[in-house]
Amino acid sequence: MRTVRHPVAALAPTLSRRSFTFLTAGVVVSGAAGCARDEGPDELEAPWAAARADAAAAAAAATAFPDAAARLTPVAEARRAHADALATEIRRARPDRSEVLDAPAPAVGTPPSAAEAVTALRTSVGAAREAASTLAVSTARYRAGLVASVAASCAGWAEVLAS
Repeated sequence: MRTVRHPVAALAPTLSRRSFTFLTAGVVVSGAAGCARDEGPDELEAPWAAARADAAAAAAAATAFPDAAARLTPVAEARRAHADALATEIRRARPDRSEVLDAPAPAVGTPPSAAEAVTALRTSVGAAREAASTLAVSTARYRAGLVASVAASCAGWAEVLAS
């Protein structure tokens, strides 16, 4: 009886058991390294915390100074939306960070005047724009759109608060 070999099998290299063992071990080790979780905070936690703080500060100022509420409430809503979107991405990428995201928001004090509240919020939103702009350039491409849109929104709100 004649054995017929498949033409492709004739081109395949043969591996010794030792070579196969080393190759398999290398694949397992590199696969395990690829599955390892990052240590420390997610890079989006800082902009998330800033958005959350800005939303709380704007809401507190709007409550304390009803004359400024029409100007401050939309900023609070926008920054709350930023915080929610950033938290969603952090939860998706790093479920191990849920404990940080579920922590209660820090207490916010009431500024002495509406003008000081607007100035403080404008400064904070401007700093958030700068930080998000810097992060958008260095973060992974799939996150860059989210971070850049937060930066653009903050730039717009800083202008609104400046007028």
